[in-house]
Amino acid sequence: MRLLLLSFLLSVGAPSAPAVNFSGKWVMEGANRGPGPMQQPTVLILNQVGNEVTGSIPSRNFAASASPTHTEILDGKVEGEILTFYVWTGLDRPVKAYYKGALSGEEIKFTVTGGAQRGPAGPGAGQQEPRQITAKRAK
Repeated sequence: MRLLLLSFLLSVGAPSAPAVNFSGKWVMEGANRGPGPMQQPTVLILNQVGNEVTGSIPSRNFAASASPTHTEILDGKVEGEILTFYVWTGLDRPVKAYYKGALSGEEIKFTVTGGAQRGPAGPGAGQQEPRQITAKRAK
């Protein structure tokens, strides 16, 4: 009886771990919306500890530069199977891009809002409409 009561108390008192783990390297499709046929995949690196997520998006800001940059993931959180975080985008006038993604197998389906607009007006010209991005776990 004591053993049963002890095991019950331990299971009730123990904090539950998240059901999913977003840690790893992910390749995002549809993240680059710039002109030109030479779109390189965007990589997302995540590290989840409990419900908190850190990471970065290694990328190159300038095609003429060989120096990589890293966009740090900020305020990363997991609630159930949903991951949320934001990054700063843009060069002259940085703006926040908010990511909200749901894990389904080996993919994260993100909705991205905010961020610097690209196109005829140039980077930083305004805010983008929400867009969908799929990230696949790199093997």
